[in-house]
Amino acid sequence: MMLKRIIHHSINSILLIPFIMVLCTVFVVSKDLANGVVSGKYFWFYLSIILVSVGVIVSISVNRKRIVFSVVDMLISLFCISGLIITSFHGGGISNKSVLLLLILILYFYCKVFAVQYKWNVFILTVVFIFTGFVEAVWGLRQLYGFASSQHSLFKTTGSFFNPGPYAGYLAMVMPLAFYCILNDYRVLKNRFRYTYIPFYVRWGISLLSFCGILTVLPVAMSRAAWIAATAGCLIAGVLYLRKKKKLKTYVCRFRKTIPVILSGAVVLLVIGVIGIYRLKKDSADGRAFIWKTSVQVIGERPFGVGLGNFPGVYGEKQSEYFAAGRGSAQEQVVAEGPEYAFNEYIQVCVEFGIIPFLVFVSSIVCAVCTAVRRKRYAPLGALLSLLVFASMSYPFSVLPFLISFVFLVALCMQDNPAKSPSYSPKLSATIIFILTLCFITNISIYNRYPLYEAYKRWNKSKMLYDVGLYEDVSREYAKIHPYLYHEIRFLFEYAQSLSKSGQPGESNRVLEMAVKIGCDPMLYNIMGKNYQALGNYALAEKYFNKATMIAPNRLYPYYLLAKLYDETGDGEKVCRMAEFIRTKEAKVHSMAVDEMRDEMKLLCEKYKSE
Repeated sequence: MMLKRIIHHSINSILLIPFIMVLCTVFVVSKDLANGVVSGKYFWFYLSIILVSVGVIVSISVNRKRIVFSVVDMLISLFCISGLIITSFHGGGISNKSVLLLLILILYFYCKVFAVQYKWNVFILTVVFIFTGFVEAVWGLRQLYGFASSQHSLFKTTGSFFNPGPYAGYLAMVMPLAFYCILNDYRVLKNRFRYTYIPFYVRWGISLLSFCGILTVLPVAMSRAAWIAATAGCLIAGVLYLRKKKKLKTYVCRFRKTIPVILSGAVVLLVIGVIGIYRLKKDSADGRAFIWKTSVQVIGERPFGVGLGNFPGVYGEKQSEYFAAGRGSAQEQVVAEGPEYAFNEYIQVCVEFGIIPFLVFVSSIVCAVCTAVRRKRYAPLGALLSLLVFASMSYPFSVLPFLISFVFLVALCMQDNPAKSPSYSPKLSATIIFILTLCFITNISIYNRYPLYEAYKRWNKSKMLYDVGLYEDVSREYAKIHPYLYHEIRFLFEYAQSLSKSGQPGESNRVLEMAVKIGCDPMLYNIMGKNYQALGNYALAEKYFNKATMIAPNRLYPYYLLAKLYDETGDGEKVCRMAEFIRTKEAKVHSMAVDEMRDEMKLLCEKYKSE
């Protein structure tokens, strides 16, 4: 009997490894792949979820525990499937984002099944999740003091992410969970030592280390969204802990006379804090508000969605129309850029998926939160709410580790005992068939990912040719991997630029026509304009240069290209008008390039005046 128990515990311990690998996706940075900070995580996740598929099948065969289906499961499935249908309708094809959306849905069900199979599964995975926050905090501190390199040349502290925003958001998400475990497990420390308490000692120690590490490095990341999310999450975690201990009503009754004073002081501090955070990066805050405003206009015009990954292209069109109509204020012209994200996941979901799937998505979140409160799943709930707050001001669902964390936390919030649940609980045989079906879909989805992996490797090697200006060689190499990387805006930009530089403007524009559907960087339109100029089509060249000025009116380079175009056509009046505009317009970021453009415009205008 003892041997049987040891074998049973050993098997379940081994089966935890694939899920731990999935949670450790956040650490993966590949130097062999192009954009390895992002793409490396993709392929690690693909490998991990295949192992997770095997692990779930073995786990349910060994433990034979049924799962519970709920309304949240139905809503999440409906949302993801509708998103895939809408993306397919808009010609999205089988892109990397579509595959990820499907696999994230499957991962959610894997987590649900695995959570109920073995009593220690949730405990151990929760500790691992908290530990990832500690590792990221130490990683950031090492970068801050020069012991490790950053993942971005412009920022000192990024952890394993490509910039400080997502890095700080990840720390802010882990922080409330660590805080709750510190409060909850402290009761164990007050009791006499017992061997059965060792797991709780370990969780308390890791939580304390993680919380202190995050508290140390989070201010350095300078992410206002993360600060707000971490504060909100920890406050919620504290309230939930008091509610669990049935102390909340006691404290309210004891301090009922001072609560109004405390709340008034809190409101004053909140207002001061909000004003201070806003003024810390005023232009950035105004820029995000403008993105939200423009995105809402897109929703009004296209309520049935534009397809997954198509937000930037549609947004760029709307922003250029807005400024072309003369409706933009001076401040809006200063802060306008060509964003990749809406900096509000709820707005971006509504733009890409449409209003009805968006309502399904919000309903699933509300139901999950209510279920977590009812079932007293307070530990993951604080982290989930912190992530949801962060999602209202940033782009976490566009970063793979956050998607993994989201479904993991939701699955923990929905964890329940099938015997006590009013929800639908199928027979064990039906559950096994369901999991086998998911495994089949997983393998089919990942089957064609290996050529994509090879394409990223070849892109990484070819980038060296691009950096030294061997554009003809780059064009030939990129043509071979283009069928696999058509969803990568940076690849399309480099490919189009290489074709343009190697004397193939027509081919370059064909690539750029694909690029502007998924991106709105003004440089895409600048290259298109230069290509048409090289082809002698000055009318289209002027059109695309003007479009670049309308997407980001604060940039001088498109105006400079217009002046050069007018110079080539011999229109001195327009040259001088544009030159004067460049010389007097204030640049958003002053640089030597700006001075050089202004000096060249001055000489060019003097040439026409002398003539």
